[in-house]
Formats: sequence, structure tokens, C-alpha cells
Amino acid sequence: MAASTESETQTSVSTTAIAILVKTPGLSPVKTRLAASCNHSQASQLAEHFYRLAVQAIENTLLELAQPVSCYWAVAERHGLDHKMWSVFDAIAAGNGCLGHCQHRIYRHLLERHQQVILLGADCPQLSSQLLEQAILSLSSHNYCLGPAEDGGYYLFAGRKSIKQSSWTGVQYSQADTAKQLIAQLDSSPALLPPLRDVDYAVDLEPMLKQMPAAPNAGQLALISWLAGLSKQLR
Repeated sequence: MAASTESETQTSVSTTAIAILVKTPGLSPVKTRLAASCNHSQASQLAEHFYRLAVQAIENTLLELAQPVSCYWAVAERHGLDHKMWSVFDAIAAGNGCLGHCQHRIYRHLLERHQQVILLGADCPQLSSQLLEQAILSLSSHNYCLGPAEDGGYYLFAGRKSIKQSSWTGVQYSQADTAKQLIAQLDSSPALLPPLRDVDYAVDLEPMLKQMPAAPNAGQLALISWLAGLSKQLR
């Protein structure tokens, strides 16, 4: 298990930082589009449960990494930093403002302490440790790496070079060409990972499951099992 918290690496900070942008259930609404697309009387509760399982799957994936990394939860709510969901890795404040401002703030902050930074969300619980390691290795020959989402956004951004704030905020997010917009803002072409399906709506669940690794981790297995049981209930 090579993933570590910052406290575990005080004397030797890892070259690579990975920050997962998250919201704290109960403090902020989570997966609202997923809930709205579910035909179920308890859609909001189901969407929140999916989110919790997705976060656990991502956490397990990070703990599988063979390469040394420092992992952080980038938490949307400052008063959520001490929540028990964020106890495994160090929690840092994502800050206020739009997604572009938050990504810029987190990326800049961590690039001051590490040589390269990876930004993730919790919308692609099928993300494998192999893909993450591919992203890390790609930065030896590229300044940036991007994992495109099938809806036109991106599930991962990695870089080792400073990026000005206007490059982040000049992008329109949640659009069919969001990834292309960000790439156009960069000063060099990024390495590209295979596309993945991020889960925004109920229709995304089955394609996401088909992209699970051949050997899912414990968190991914828990999500697969829960969705299988839910599918039986909804028949």
C-alpha cells in the first residue's frame, strides 16, 4: 500500500499528489442529477448511497497504488474537513467559487508542495489503479495528462507545470466539449487516457459497471453488489 497521507510523509513528501474533489453528504446535496433521473420514491437516498460507495471505491483504488503518492480529499465545505468520511487521507479545503476556481486553487496549492498533481472527482468509481499509474508515468514525457469522460468532460487531470487561473475559469464545465476547451487552454498537448463513463444519470450506471476492472477492489465489489441488489428491487 503506497498511498499515504501527508502526515505520514513529513520527512519525505511524495513527488505526486492526488486530490479528490468531494462533497460531504448531509452538508451539501450530492448526485442531484442522478437522483432526479431515478424513478424511485427514495431517489435522493439511493443517490447518496451510490455516492458514498463511489467514494469508497476511489479510496480503495488509491490505496492499491504501487507508486508512492500523497492523497488528499479536497472537501467542498470547510466545516466538513473533520467528517469521518475523510479520515483516511488528509482533508484540505477546496474553497469557494466555481469549479474552475476550485481546481486552480487546489492544483496551485499542491504543486507548491509536490512535483506533479492529479485531480479526480468521485464520478468514475470504475477507475483502476493501473490507469492512475499510467497517468503518473505519462508525466515523465508530458507536462499534462487528461482522462476524457464519454460525455465530453474529463474524469482526471494531471500536470507538473503551473496553469494560470484564467485557463481553468475560461472553460465551460458540464458541456459536450469541456475537455476540448481545457486542452485548448494548455500550452502543450496532454497525454490522453482511455475514456470512461462518469455517472451523472441513472442511464450511466450500466456502462460504468461494464468498465469495472477485471479484478475489482473491495470498494468496487461493494458497489457492484449493491447495484445488482437494487436492480432486482426495481424489476
